Amino acid sequence: MIYFDILIIAFLLNFLWEVWHCNLYKTIHKMSLGPVIRLLTKMSLKDGLWVVLFYFITVIVFGNINILENYTQLGLFIIISLTFSFIDEKVSLKMGRWSYAKNMPTIFGVGITPLLEVAVTGVLAFAIVFLI
Repeated sequence: MIYFDILIIAFLLNFLWEVWHCNLYKTIHKMSLGPVIRLLTKMSLKDGLWVVLFYFITVIVFGNINILENYTQLGLFIIISLTFSFIDEKVSLKMGRWSYAKNMPTIFGVGITPLLEVAVTGVLAFAIVFLI
């Protein structure tokens, strides 16, 4: 099933992304390894589910399963992902779910790596699923 394949690949890519950028959050520096791994796993699964949901929305809109065959569909996925990520980060920061370390690059008050995460890992997941 294509949605399950995308979920698994997106989860794995998001886990790698989370490990790569977790030091950009103050929150991580206050935690021991076990809770960090559980948090990164939870966030990776959540982001993988967002990739699948946003992909599903584009499939409904365009009636096309292979998102890489339609650049407008892929563009819609990227726009949805970036918009969602921006809003989610703003809300999470305001609610104190996490805070950024000084080395987190930001744009409009939002970290660049979390802003790009769902869009980039989604496109990479599609490339792996549809091209390999």
